[in-house]
Amino acid sequence: MSPIKAQQYTDQRTRCDTITIGGPASWQPVSYIASDGRQTGLGIEILREYAERHGINVRVDIELPWARTLDLLLQGKIDVTAGAYFNDERQRVFQYSDVFYADDIMVFQHVDRRFEYASIKDLKGYQGARPHGGSLGNKIDTYSEQQLDIIYSPTNDRIFDLLRAGHVDYVLIARYDGLATLRKLGIEDKIIAVEPPLDHNPVRMMFSRNSPCVEHVAQINLLIAELAQNGTIKERTQYHLEQTVFNRETGS
Repeated sequence: MSPIKAQQYTDQRTRCDTITIGGPASWQPVSYIASDGRQTGLGIEILREYAERHGINVRVDIELPWARTLDLLLQGKIDVTAGAYFNDERQRVFQYSDVFYADDIMVFQHVDRRFEYASIKDLKGYQGARPHGGSLGNKIDTYSEQQLDIIYSPTNDRIFDLLRAGHVDYVLIARYDGLATLRKLGIEDKIIAVEPPLDHNPVRMMFSRNSPCVEHVAQINLLIAELAQNGTIKERTQYHLEQTVFNRETGS
């Protein structure tokens, strides 16, 4: 699906007759572009389910750069991101939904250049890389900015190229986001996620406070609770991971 044209974001609305969803294009299982070109993921599915129940149209564009998505979200020209981590700065300007998923942030290392790691303090003295423009949660954002030697990469493919070539010593990225990229690049035997997780981040939808759709957050929270209780979220999470990270037949 091609990106939404800029003019589609210019109209000011007073009613939430369409929910426009943005988000990362490669964040398994939350929001990603499937092999057939579909823009899908757990967060998108939950919002589609809500919209269908309430007669609201849906428009999805997760192909925009993340910084552009946040700018449009701030203006209310995008209504919601399919997922986001919590941090204090975002909380001041956006409205979060309840948690619908949780992500492990991992330290990825090259198998031939392993170093001892048990906590974030062990990363001092090494050069790392992380995705550009996104948050990894309050704790990691603050510590990495103040204490770590970090460079920022615009794409997941590029970030692992840096590690593979030895330009950095480690990569910080969400577990399944990283594993899906390694599988796509065919380098799962070269780069590994080192336990334990650096942090465990709850994932929420993030709504624009300048969108009329922000009024639906409380009802969307009720839907999240319903889908969690009846097992739908667990089932759909597994489905999306099978599409992008694991082999469906073997689970490996």
